[in-house]
Amino acid sequence: MPLEEELRQVAIDRIQVNPYQPRRVFSDHELQELADSIKVVGLIHPPVVRPGIKEGDYELVSGERRLRAAKKAGFSHIPVVVRVQDHQTSAQAALIENIQRVDLNAIEIAKALKALMEQLHLNQEALALRMGKKRSTVANYLRLLTLPVSIQKSVSEGTLSMGHAKALLSLEDLEQLDLLHHRIVDEELSVRATEEIVQRLLHPPVVPKRRKPLQDLHVEQIVNQMQQKLGTKVAISGKGSTGKIVIDYYNFDDLDRLLQFFSIEV
Repeated sequence: MPLEEELRQVAIDRIQVNPYQPRRVFSDHELQELADSIKVVGLIHPPVVRPGIKEGDYELVSGERRLRAAKKAGFSHIPVVVRVQDHQTSAQAALIENIQRVDLNAIEIAKALKALMEQLHLNQEALALRMGKKRSTVANYLRLLTLPVSIQKSVSEGTLSMGHAKALLSLEDLEQLDLLHHRIVDEELSVRATEEIVQRLLHPPVVPKRRKPLQDLHVEQIVNQMQQKLGTKVAISGKGSTGKIVIDYYNFDDLDRLLQFFSIEV
């Protein structure tokens, strides 16, 4: 059954923003350009609304950018398409319309998908079917919301791309995530470079332990025995058949003790 629609002139202050609107950040520059255009040619594509709870109120289904721009242009009333639809249909329409018409960033899409799942009680597979996307695509977006808030903010602001974020998802260590996040921003690392760093962090090269020569082990035994006998730090260094022994003392009393041990009279 087709939806009932009607074109009406409505006061802007009677239109409430759709809670399912995925767009959270609006560029002032883009809004001003759209406002200037609306002043000249009018609102060519009216926003879509549905009747609100209170008589004479409306809830925005799609077209928040146009609504904001019209308000910025000084309009008190605008033409709207009034469509009778329920909350579920309204939520879907808002998300689908905005994904198709506006470049949402990856975090906005992820939050919108999560909101739809919660509000409409859908699992990832059912949501993917509704959206006409692969389940893996939906899952990848939702995984972005497990990243630290600082990284999500960088994705929202465009400092990090979806590719950067997907690479960072492989890391679980928060300190590594934070350090690499700042390095990507400071050094403007590409996605490929980020992926390579992540792989090195996940699979660090194994450096084989160098076995000490028998001579080193013998010297180490001598050092340990001397330290036990003398009660102080001893170091032995040498090359070939020559070398030196260094015995530490920490005050004059300690020096006198060592001299007595070696039967040296001063």
